[in-house]
Amino acid sequence: MKRFLTAALLLLAIALGGYYAVFYGGAYLPMGGDAALSVPFRAEGKQLQRWDGQAYVPLTLRGVDVSASLPGHYATSYAAEKEDYLRWFQAMGEMGANAVRVTSIMDDDFYDALYDYNSSHDTPLYLLQSIGVTDQAGNGTEDAYSEDFLGALLADGKTVVDVIHGRRNRSADGLQGDGIYRRDISPWVVGFQVGTEWYPDTIVYTDHSPIRSGAYQGNYFQTTADATPFEAAMAQVMDTLTAYETHKYNTQRPVGFLCDPSCDFLEYAEVYARQLQKYAQVDPELVTPLPAMKAGCFAAYRLFDFCDSFTSVLSEAQKEDLTSLLEDLPTEAPYGGYLTLLSRYHTMPVLATGYGFSSSRGAVVQDRPPLNEQEQGEHLAKVSQALEDSGWAGGFISTWQDHWERRSWNTAFATVPTKNDMWHDLLSDGQGYGLMAFTPGAAPSCVLDGTPDEWAPEDRLLERDGLRLSARYDAEALYLLLEGVREDTPVYLPLDISPEMGSSTSDEPKLHFPRDVDFLLCLNGRDDSRLLVQERCDPMRERFLYEVEGKDPFLSFPKKESGTFVPLRMAVRNPLLVDVLTPETRALQRLGTWEAGKLTHGNGDSAAAEYNSLADFCFGGDCVEIRLPWLLLNIGDPSNGMVHRDYYAQYGVSFQPVRELWIGAAQAGAEEVPMVSLRLAGWKKLDHQERLKQSYDIMQRCWKGEAKDGTSVR
Repeated sequence: MKRFLTAALLLLAIALGGYYAVFYGGAYLPMGGDAALSVPFRAEGKQLQRWDGQAYVPLTLRGVDVSASLPGHYATSYAAEKEDYLRWFQAMGEMGANAVRVTSIMDDDFYDALYDYNSSHDTPLYLLQSIGVTDQAGNGTEDAYSEDFLGALLADGKTVVDVIHGRRNRSADGLQGDGIYRRDISPWVVGFQVGTEWYPDTIVYTDHSPIRSGAYQGNYFQTTADATPFEAAMAQVMDTLTAYETHKYNTQRPVGFLCDPSCDFLEYAEVYARQLQKYAQVDPELVTPLPAMKAGCFAAYRLFDFCDSFTSVLSEAQKEDLTSLLEDLPTEAPYGGYLTLLSRYHTMPVLATGYGFSSSRGAVVQDRPPLNEQEQGEHLAKVSQALEDSGWAGGFISTWQDHWERRSWNTAFATVPTKNDMWHDLLSDGQGYGLMAFTPGAAPSCVLDGTPDEWAPEDRLLERDGLRLSARYDAEALYLLLEGVREDTPVYLPLDISPEMGSSTSDEPKLHFPRDVDFLLCLNGRDDSRLLVQERCDPMRERFLYEVEGKDPFLSFPKKESGTFVPLRMAVRNPLLVDVLTPETRALQRLGTWEAGKLTHGNGDSAAAEYNSLADFCFGGDCVEIRLPWLLLNIGDPSNGMVHRDYYAQYGVSFQPVRELWIGAAQAGAEEVPMVSLRLAGWKKLDHQERLKQSYDIMQRCWKGEAKDGTSVR
């Protein structure tokens, strides 16, 4: 009996060890014999092609990036479930998309959902699977050959091959998905992309290393004589990934690595390169497939506004090298002819692995105001059409859904970084790139249409001198309803947000308040209404005054009791390039500003034909409904009531909790503006709804050629 138990335990240990080795460690016996190599997709010339069972046919990808991001959760928590993905895939297919891209290994719910969707639909969604490195590795102190960089890419390359073939188990690591992967989705995986974002500093540091070489010779990929050490690292990852899938599954598919305008092959004149910070160069043409690589490779470019006039600032040597390719570029097209140039330059298929435009309320570039959802869709459609007209193999809109947890460079300083997922910052550009929006709550807090049907008696805060003020809030904004107003009669609404800042008087307009007020909302018709901020409470002054005006904000700052209220502005990037770098021309390149407090009148009802997603207020018969995004009010975490403290006492932005806001209302000429408190309870969890943006409808017409009701629009 003892021998039997010992043998049984030994067999169990062997079985468990084998299971762990195969499904966690990726152990396998190499494919042998004369089994025919499977190549379901390949790069042929400048085309991507798929095998339809009888022949290879061209494949143009019209794709969307998707992640697990949901309100109340960071994308890396993988809160989205299989049902969510299935619902999203259905909407993508109805839009006319034929592909999706993910930037990391997802949880098993994603791959299970993709398998179920593709198994039940005649037109599948192909997958471009990406792998990347952490921000710490990508922007760290080591080069691209470190264990956290190259080692991670090599390991994740093998893991992702097993994942798509349904032969992997993964434990959660805090960054990538986990689960038991048993669905073989490889018939729909069009290829692998190495990299999701590169930091130019890491590329340059690697390429200038005296111990690194640009030479790499593998079984499936090699570098040319002109290759750099970073390109050799990419070749090694592509070669290792291909070898693993070939030997283990007897399958190959195209592979490419990421480029973007900040690290492409172009060389700029020194004076412009310094201004653009363009000092890294990567060229996919210097990594070439060997005869054993039957599936080929592609060039992958992440697209964003970099320098629309790039052709005029190239170095003279670069212009000479590219003379024939630069002729008759469509400089009026999106990205100034960049798409056509890349198509002409590359000998392989070119994919846009990420292009997008935000519909957020905040601006990021001087003289480029925010886009509403209609304009977002029009820009996306123009790029999509330009990609196909330029001969690209397709592209992926980034992203499918809005990402509430994302931060933007000109707003991140003003928010509590650990709570971004708990509210929607309407001013942060990075949060509005989706084709699908999330709206907080089980029902809208306020439909901004000038019709106060949704307001309840308990929302009423103040009634005086013919004015009736009501308020409510959600995870996006503070909403106000003011009744008894006319469009041609100015009305002032003071707001006391921070206990440490504010003034009891306003010099212009001349008003007196019973409390120290941080903000003054001036309603003056449809075209001249704005939110002003008491000058000491102005966050842009504290954070960006030096970058905007060249002055130290702490050498001389406004008095606490100052009655000066100023326009509420955001810092934005100045794209100006100069021919000569001097102190005088450098001053011209300081950051610009955009008046974020200038309010937009319009209908905020997404079901209305005249819907404007950027609407801040809407007049009705004798009322006006107002939406004030939280960050406009210096509230960096509304879920916990965290507001800005006195910048000049704290030497920067810090936060304190409050449990009430004070709001008032009075018409012009009032001796004193009455104010009442609004309880700010906060929240610990979020309900939300999904809403397809106007940009979705536009892309549906662009890709599918028909409206949602089936009516042809061609």
